[in-house]
Amino acid sequence: MRILCIGDSNTWGFVPGDENLRMEKRWTKILSEIRSEDEIIEEGLCGRTITAKDTIVPVRCGVDTLPILMLSHVPVDLVIIMLGTNDLKKQFNPSAKHLARGMEEFIKYIRNPHLVEGYKIPKILVVSPVYLRDEIVERQSSFGEFDENSLKQSKFLPQTFKEISDKYEVDFLNAARVAEASPIDCIHLDEKKHEQLGRYIASKVSEILDYEEAR
Repeated sequence: MRILCIGDSNTWGFVPGDENLRMEKRWTKILSEIRSEDEIIEEGLCGRTITAKDTIVPVRCGVDTLPILMLSHVPVDLVIIMLGTNDLKKQFNPSAKHLARGMEEFIKYIRNPHLVEGYKIPKILVVSPVYLRDEIVERQSSFGEFDENSLKQSKFLPQTFKEISDKYEVDFLNAARVAEASPIDCIHLDEKKHEQLGRYIASKVSEILDYEEAR
């Protein structure tokens, strides 16, 4: 099975407190170890959003680049999407409901039967990201991109993403159930949390794909 993992810096493996390092034991690598018979395709990009457009680096807009990602990696059996953290930046005036509508566009595009004719439509697993830590607001000198509303909307993402997932009957996980952002930078996962998240996602992937194979 081919599994495409679309995400931001927490999929790329950004090391809290050191932007020059990449986590070797990131969650996608844990998934690959557990699902060794599958091909895990990493598409993590630091700063990637769902729909928000960064005027400085516009190619980070996920919904705009999704067609390229999907066409580049066809065929795909499962797409895992873990995005939303960067959309929470105060410059985008975020709302969890708006982010969920963006996730809806992801789902609709991936499930388009005319995307790549001749191949089956991939399964989808939506993963709401870990919450921003409360301390991020207090550290405005270092993390001025997020504010109180960012924190508030961060906590609402599991609910709104679950509602969209249920609407389209795709699978859903809440990363915050097993992992949390590092207190070092309040955004990124440390190695232990990558391990926990990787195992959590792997368990759900096995449930999805093993059921599919048994049909």
